[in-house]
Amino acid sequence: MGRWVGRISEVGVCILAGGASRRFGANKAFADLHGKPLLEHVIDRIRAQTTGPMIINANDLDQYARFGLKVIADDQWPEAGPLAGVYAAMSWARDVGLDQVVTVAVDQPHLPMDFVATLLRTGAPAIAASLGRPHPVNALWPANDLGALHDYLASGKRSVFGWAESCQARVAEFQASPDAIDPFLNVNTPDDLRAAEQASVAHRTAIGPP
Repeated sequence: MGRWVGRISEVGVCILAGGASRRFGANKAFADLHGKPLLEHVIDRIRAQTTGPMIINANDLDQYARFGLKVIADDQWPEAGPLAGVYAAMSWARDVGLDQVVTVAVDQPHLPMDFVATLLRTGAPAIAASLGRPHPVNALWPANDLGALHDYLASGKRSVFGWAESCQARVAEFQASPDAIDPFLNVNTPDDLRAAEQASVAHRTAIGPP
């Protein structure tokens, strides 16, 4: 497993939206935050960072057609949780001739604007961390590690963090914003969505009008 550092225009991005959203009670990818779905917040933030190809990993393909991106399902490991999405992303990257791929969770509306660049500077494989906590689904993976991930999954393992450890992923540390918003604040419940709304308002108040 070699480390790869590449140009920002040459990296693919896969937004992981294959979860069941059980704690949220509905598909959180479509939950409204300040007038647009969580998924659209993530798409907009990624598009501002890279011109590379972007796809969505989800299992109900028709629901995502309106976002104008290719959608891939967890065909190979449908019961493997988030790691199934990582596998699907790496498989797609390999198939289209990309050397590496960024994976990012769908429910992080405050994703750092230097997310892709920081991962690339760190070098693949690399996982994001903030406030002392790792966020291994937010990561940069080399496509040529797909075979090793296949073996990891075939052994029955399902931990994304365990996979990151097994391939000796580096940690890319991201700082909280000046008003202490965790850049990887994620939305698992309706209460989390309200917290994200409040954090957005607090952030705009702290930095002033655009």
